[in-house]
Amino acid sequence: MEICSYPFDRILIPYDGSPSAKKAVEWAACLAQIGSDSVEKVTLLRVIGGGYLARHIQNVDLRVTRMDQVAAWRRIRQYHLDHEIMPLLEEGKRFLQEKGVSVPIETRVAEGKIGEEISRLADEGGYSAIVMGRRGLSPVKELFLGSVTHQVLSLAQKKTVFVVGLEAVFNPDCPISPLLLPVDGSEPSREAVRQGAVLAQGLRACQPRLNLLYVMEIVQITASMNEANVLVRDGEKILADSHAILLEAGFPGEVEERLQVGEPPRIIAEEAEEGSYALVLMGARGLSSLKQLILGSVSSGVLHRVSRSVIGIVYL
Repeated sequence: MEICSYPFDRILIPYDGSPSAKKAVEWAACLAQIGSDSVEKVTLLRVIGGGYLARHIQNVDLRVTRMDQVAAWRRIRQYHLDHEIMPLLEEGKRFLQEKGVSVPIETRVAEGKIGEEISRLADEGGYSAIVMGRRGLSPVKELFLGSVTHQVLSLAQKKTVFVVGLEAVFNPDCPISPLLLPVDGSEPSREAVRQGAVLAQGLRACQPRLNLLYVMEIVQITASMNEANVLVRDGEKILADSHAILLEAGFPGEVEERLQVGEPPRIIAEEAEEGSYALVLMGARGLSSLKQLILGSVSSGVLHRVSRSVIGIVYL
């Protein structure tokens, strides 16, 4: 039996006090409690972005080159920190503690482009998980206006990013059940299955339900009707290999395997919504933001379609 260590030893939570951010804190508390013996710390991060600068820039003499040397600017910034930012982070910290989080909780403030700062600090701090809320922007708005979630996902490496929408529904006593694991045979997909197994092991007392899903792309089937049986066998093997990972990790619970045909983002999203899954945990292929824009990606396609499940995307 393979013994897997808890994969989320450091958890970063970008926090702005919005309802979706509070939902993300609730989910992060679940992660911290599941791996309480292994989690080193949880960090609440507030990045001060351009909106704050825009509100106060008229109070600063722009002829001065270094804004941090302007007395008025320093006073405004310190007031903002003392009366708005720090109380907000302390609110998030109290919420985590009320949810039973006993590991060390840090608060941190940064300034800059929000998505880039979140990613930079996550890399520098060796965080293995980012848990963030999303505002529910449509795909069109994300393309033209930009999205912090999209930025973080496009820059993520060697970590799992959990995206928690305001409508996400999960039971704090068994927050991962039912768990949907879309698989494709890639190493990020296999790692997602391993992480799912560890989470399920940590919650074995509540007997979580897991579903392995492999979607054969309709384009492959229609282009190779003569090889359809081969494609089906390949899909069955991927499902069997993924199930073996769960067994090797020691998860003896209920596991369902499903093989479907269609467009992967649509099929996965429909399964997630219709099956009322608490968590969808899947691997990412690591496409650049430009490639995702041009080619699309399964994970971003699922994110755009699913509102009631937490989406976890594993990046290697």
